[in-house]
Formats: sequence, C-alpha cells, structure tokens
Amino acid sequence: PSGTYDGSGMSIAICDSGIDTAHPRLGGGGSPIFNDKVIGGYDTGDDDADPRPNSATGHPHGTACAGIAAGDLGDAGDYIGGVAPGAKLYAIKISQGTGGSASDSSMIAGWEWAITHQHDDPANPILIISTSFGGDNFATPCDAAVPAMTTAAANAVAAGITLFASSGNDGYCSSMGWPA
Repeated sequence: PSGTYDGSGMSIAICDSGIDTAHPRLGGGGSPIFNDKVIGGYDTGDDDADPRPNSATGHPHGTACAGIAAGDLGDAGDYIGGVAPGAKLYAIKISQGTGGSASDSSMIAGWEWAITHQHDDPANPILIISTSFGGDNFATPCDAAVPAMTTAAANAVAAGITLFASSGNDGYCSSMGWPA
C-alpha cells in the first residue's frame, strides 16, 4: 500500500554466520563479494574480509536472517520477501570457520564493526544491528555477565543504532537468551 515504509535509505547489519551474496533474493552475486543489496561487511569470526559462509559447508543461518530482514520481494513457495525489502545489508560473519558458533569477542567485534562503518554509505547508514545468536539463559538482567558486550550495546545505541537480538533460539520458557 501507498505510504508503507520498506526500509529504503537505511542498512541492516546482520551479525551471524555470514550472508550468501549469490542468493537471488540477496543481490544474486557480487564482484567479487558484494552487490547492490549486500553492500559491505567483514568476518570478525575469522578476521578476514570475506563474510560469506562457505558455499558447500557453511552454516546458512545468516543468509536466512538476511532474507527475513531485507530479502527482495518474491513469490516462491511461502517466501514473499523480507520485512524491509528496500533496505541494504551488511554481512558481518561472527561465527568461526564453517560452523554456527561464535565467541563473545567476535560478537562484540561485529557490533563494533557496524558502529565504526555505520556511515560507509551515507545514503544507507546502518540503523539496525540484528544478531540471532546467543547463549546462556537469564531470568534477571545480565548486563554484568559480559561487560564488554554491554558496553558494545551502549555504544550502538549512542550511535543511533537499534539492536535486535534473538531471545528464544534455544526455546527457554521461563527466561531469555543472552545477549537479548
């Protein structure tokens, strides 16, 4: 409908297991890595410039999260597009190797990378960091559990970035998953 906001003019940093930039709803390929949809990123899990998961053995979770957040509109099966299909994406691979695990330090580095690179594309600043990762469950505030993560969250908020963090990937019924 007319007047609906589609995310145009902003970027979402997906801090996860990487984004497959060859996916047809996520830019369909790049030269060599990035494209019109996934406009930048970094691999803080392995400390290198390629934030894509390995095409044969990599964990696809980040690609799925990117599609949910900002995948181009489509009508294949149940897929109709992302929540903000007009938004650009930054792929920040926080997982190590080809697996789906991330250290606290690579998660923190991913958030800090997004803050530092918030205005790399001034027409599409990073306004959201999405992290569908976590561990441990807490029924009370957990700011003291990993103070450096709490500081990184405060830095993001101070920069005007909204943080999305999964709160129930592990299915906790009476608590919330960290870092949410």
